[in-house]
Amino acid sequence: MEATALSAAKQNIRQLKKQKVEILASTRDRKALKRIQRKVKLLKRQSRDLAHEKKLAGAKIAAETAAKEAAEKAAAAAAKSAQAAAE
Repeated sequence: MEATALSAAKQNIRQLKKQKVEILASTRDRKALKRIQRKVKLLKRQSRDLAHEKKLAGAKIAAETAAKEAAEKAAAAAAKSAQAAAE
């Protein structure tokens, strides 16, 4: 879901930049330019936040996977040492 929102935000930024170029080529309307620049600024902030959340989620999954693997290794070592002690 976050990846979709991130892609959508970036696509909106590209679209607004195209509109900005069109305005600059035609009328140079200051109000319209300011409005577009503000929208781009807000979308960039949103995309940074979404990218940060995505990065944190990926790190959390990686940490959980590493913890699970470590627990499995510890369980296997404990079982092996218990088997060696039984013999």
